[in-house]
Amino acid sequence: MSHPLFDFALELDSQGQLIQIIWNNIELKKHYYYQWLQKNDDIMALLQDVHGQNVGEMVLDDTPFRYEELRLTENRSVYLFSQADKTEALLENAFEHFSEGLQIYDREGRLVYCNQNSRRISSIPDSMDIIGKHMLDIWLVDESKSAVLACLKKRAPVKNRVDTFASLSAGDVTTVNTAHPLFCGEKLEGALLIERDITAIQRHKTEIQTIMNTLDSYTKRNPDAHLSGYTFEQIIGKSASFLTAIDLAKKFAILDCNILLVGETGTGKEMFAQSIHHASIRHGKEFVAINCAAMPDTLIESTLFGTTKGAFTSSENRPGLFEEANGGTLFLDELNSMSLLMQSKILRVIQEGTFRRVGGSKVLRTDVRIISSCNEDPFSALENGSLRRDLFYRLSSVQIIIPPLRDRTDDLELLIDHYVGTRRYLFAKSIQSVSSQVKEVFQNYQWPGNVRELFHVLDYAMSVMDSGEITLSCLPTYLLQPQKTSSQQSFSVQAQDIFHTQLACLMGAYESQLLSQVLEHYGGNISKSAKSLGISRQSLSYRLHKYGIEV
Repeated sequence: MSHPLFDFALELDSQGQLIQIIWNNIELKKHYYYQWLQKNDDIMALLQDVHGQNVGEMVLDDTPFRYEELRLTENRSVYLFSQADKTEALLENAFEHFSEGLQIYDREGRLVYCNQNSRRISSIPDSMDIIGKHMLDIWLVDESKSAVLACLKKRAPVKNRVDTFASLSAGDVTTVNTAHPLFCGEKLEGALLIERDITAIQRHKTEIQTIMNTLDSYTKRNPDAHLSGYTFEQIIGKSASFLTAIDLAKKFAILDCNILLVGETGTGKEMFAQSIHHASIRHGKEFVAINCAAMPDTLIESTLFGTTKGAFTSSENRPGLFEEANGGTLFLDELNSMSLLMQSKILRVIQEGTFRRVGGSKVLRTDVRIISSCNEDPFSALENGSLRRDLFYRLSSVQIIIPPLRDRTDDLELLIDHYVGTRRYLFAKSIQSVSSQVKEVFQNYQWPGNVRELFHVLDYAMSVMDSGEITLSCLPTYLLQPQKTSSQQSFSVQAQDIFHTQLACLMGAYESQLLSQVLEHYGGNISKSAKSLGISRQSLSYRLHKYGIEV
């Protein structure tokens, strides 16, 4: 049996017992079939609802369905189920977002639809049923002066007519109305009325001025937006640990040595790398970056070293990043995510200054400064075998530890003001301030995604805000959930943590608490604590510095 207009069908006997289910929609089968197998009550309730009905509607898991009966024999019937057309519901929902009053009439002048703003203008309560009534039975208006009736009569638009009328539940109301005829082909089927009261007009005036100001500032963008990369002047922060990292980066930027940046995801490692490049003697050459965690080995190799035509199917003569960055800086982001095989190939290039393209035989020379980064403790990476020891010592002439945002909350207000100021021109709305309650939430939040997460949250808030101030209602809900203190932390992962926190951040928080407990047990003795944890004193000292744990 095949019927193109149904998603699934239930074949029932005369007693309403299920004979079989026929599926036309595979996705629905995946969703409902096993659900009904596990919860027999669901399908039994469905059968009881439809048995004996010729046609009807019902909602399954928030999805509306229509069904109709096809009688096969006296003892067998098939009920065809199809997902209801959501177009009408979507349109009604969309109309509610208009700041104007919207009304739709049929060709006889009977009301078909009225949004909430229209009810507000005429003070018509939700409990009053006006759908289906003629407009003259709802509003006391001179028929010769009605924009809707004139539109239906002339079969043409009536624009910006000032109407004064009285509703059944309010006194006189004056609005500026525009009516448009609605045709199906050549046949007039109704009219659309757009009404604006003084409140809406004033709001439009304010919004238009704001939009004009925004467009003006957009054309005169912040000159920072045109920079090809970051400089130290653009790195925002005043906390002691962060300033230490900046000072160290500035000192070694002018020296042509390799630098290892260590910091959690989102702390701004690439911003540091670009700033170091622009302050170095290589600033006139290229800065090229590659995220080692985002590519498989085969792709990393061809990206770094380039390819030779014929090396593999569809390969072309293409330079790699070592050639593009020649004389400049190559940034290897998240080096610890690169395979050991690729690490050995990188080491060879560093040692010899030469390489070959993939599939090529010609030896090419390269002169690059390498800045690399790790998003975990490099000594842990050495111990667990994810980072080659010889490569580590080659690339870490200088180690710069970038503190996480939770350890530099003094910088929050600076970061917020800077980011909102530079992004304000992207939004056609007046963004003036951030409420004190929002700032308090930001101060108490742990920021597992660091500065990157903060900026994402601010982008979200600026997108959804209605007034000129970012308030608590503008924040993602997960940010407002109560957080446990370190003494209360049980590390049972909540849903919002899974969706908004990277594993490294969760493990880092756990590690920080564990180290504090061990140090407390051994009275702050680093050697004894390191021995009990099975790690070197050097590795423990790094971790203590990383998490800001004082001994």
